[in-house]
Amino acid sequence: MKKVALIPVLLGSTRIPDKNLLLVDGYPMAFYVARACQKAGAFDEIYLNSEHDIVEKMAKMIGVKFYQRAPERGGSACTMHNKSRQCSGQRCQTHDHFLYDFMEQMDPAYLALVHTTSPLLRAETIKEFVRILEADGYDSLFSIEERYAETFFDGKPLNFSLSNKIPTQTLRPLQLITWALSGWKSSSFLHSYRLDSHDDTGPTFCGKIGRFPVDRVQALDADDWDDLYLIEAALQLRRQNVKLGAHKFSDKVVGIEHELEELIGRDGVTKFVDSGANLKLRNLDVIKNQMGSAPWLYLLVYTGTDQIALICQEPGEGARKHCHVTHDEWWVVLEGEFEWRLDDGSVITAGPSDIVCLPQGVVHSIVCTSELAGIRLACGARDMEHVYYR
Repeated sequence: MKKVALIPVLLGSTRIPDKNLLLVDGYPMAFYVARACQKAGAFDEIYLNSEHDIVEKMAKMIGVKFYQRAPERGGSACTMHNKSRQCSGQRCQTHDHFLYDFMEQMDPAYLALVHTTSPLLRAETIKEFVRILEADGYDSLFSIEERYAETFFDGKPLNFSLSNKIPTQTLRPLQLITWALSGWKSSSFLHSYRLDSHDDTGPTFCGKIGRFPVDRVQALDADDWDDLYLIEAALQLRRQNVKLGAHKFSDKVVGIEHELEELIGRDGVTKFVDSGANLKLRNLDVIKNQMGSAPWLYLLVYTGTDQIALICQEPGEGARKHCHVTHDEWWVVLEGEFEWRLDDGSVITAGPSDIVCLPQGVVHSIVCTSELAGIRLACGARDMEHVYYR
């Protein structure tokens, strides 16, 4: 039986203007969703559904199919009618109409609606959702987010008692429909859609209804700018493969700093220049003549994500023992010689043209070991934390 993923891409949003055209952490949100559907391996066909030609270009880039929705069939000038909504030529506000249009034309046995505004969905989640939709005999299945929180509804406690405070994790959880994932047996949806308007079921919630829990991150949905802020941050962290909870505060930690001018000053570098940061072109010899004798730091790059500096120090000077727990760091030795002394007892010795790279969490100190002052290019993340150890 044919299983199809449908990803709706409608333009003209108002709360986040043109949100389906925004490059979120580098890509339109539809790209993330379509790729997750592809990796899931659960579908016979994957479609972007839109009335807009630009979405067809997206579909070709991603390698999925494109279904061009007629404006009057669940689009920007919808004229469809059913028990959910009676449209009269305006932008359609219900998915019932474009779902019916697609099912009627393409005849899938099962249809999964995967919302483009949920770009944090994982392939394994989508695969399991489709498996359960078919294997458990559901007519309609919906992703939910379970929230353990004391909740009022219409001014009255919904899932807790005003007279008895209990641990939040023991509450009966709220089950919030996320709309990240929803799915139907097409025959059940179509049958419910065609029933008399006074019938009290479906078509969205039709037949045997199932609930499919997803975690809070995957449930994030770009409805407003706050949502988009969280989604962008989560996508960046996922891309950077950040290992949450990998590092802990201990009694060996003597300080945590991130202000570059202050922390480098404590390493003995009191000459700090940032006026050349982010210029399109700089010359090393000109910078050296400008800065004069060591020690000094000249900031080359200071952007939203990156921080790169030239650091010149005398023999015996360097950086106190520390690590970075959120980012890797790397250096290029331009002049002189330096040692990176690691907490495991090993030493990395590097001279001109050598490149040193240390992953996050590696505790190290740096010492200039040459007879004359050395210069290293230090590359990392903007304002990244320096966790200092005794």
